[in-house]
Amino acid sequence: MKKLLGILVLGLLLNGCATVKPTGGLYKDTTLESEKSRIIIFRRGGSLISYDVPSIRIRNDSYFEKAFLPSKSYIQDDVNPGKYTIFVGKASDPALVWRFDPFEIDVRVRKNETVFLELVTWSVGYVSRAKIEIVDKEFASNKLKSLQRALPSDIIDK
Repeated sequence: MKKLLGILVLGLLLNGCATVKPTGGLYKDTTLESEKSRIIIFRRGGSLISYDVPSIRIRNDSYFEKAFLPSKSYIQDDVNPGKYTIFVGKASDPALVWRFDPFEIDVRVRKNETVFLELVTWSVGYVSRAKIEIVDKEFASNKLKSLQRALPSDIIDK
């Protein structure tokens, strides 16, 4: 009974939390510009953890892009081929919740290639984890159909 009450209270608290509303529309498989590469990071919905909104930064020596990745959304970034570091962490705005430790991964993208990455979160009791997995195009395309694109210009909705 205590556990159910705790979940209910947490749900009510998180319901009033700030979030980011993606404004980029539903996923469309578009043609990649010649000599470019594409990085797509997506996040499916889930439990109460879905209210958490991380800041995603994609960078290398000559490039930097930052966006928020709310639940049921994706980020698409066309970049030059090369090695990129993807950082996942808490947004600087205290209104956004992100309970996970920050982490980063390195990804290499080749010319005329799209790399699909999924941000996966899960929680067992008080232990919560997050990671990014490289997934194949077929799996990603199936999941992306119902997701909204989050743009770097999307703002926090308090």
